[in-house]
Amino acid sequence: MTSFSLNVDNFITLILNQTHYPLWREQALALVESQELVEHLTNEDPAPAKYNTQDSINNLHTENTIPV
Repeated sequence: MTSFSLNVDNFITLILNQTHYPLWREQALALVESQELVEHLTNEDPAPAKYNTQDSINNLHTENTIPV
């Protein structure tokens, strides 16, 4: 696995607020698309099965993004 640093400030130049939201959203989506991560946000590419767990207390299906 290759690790790299990504400076989000280079891609998203606006501070999020109600006035700037439409442009901020476009910048954020462009960044996510450039990193091929859109499917993770839309759940079209869900977490791998080994990270899915069953919560036995509440009987809820949860997904862990970090291995335990």
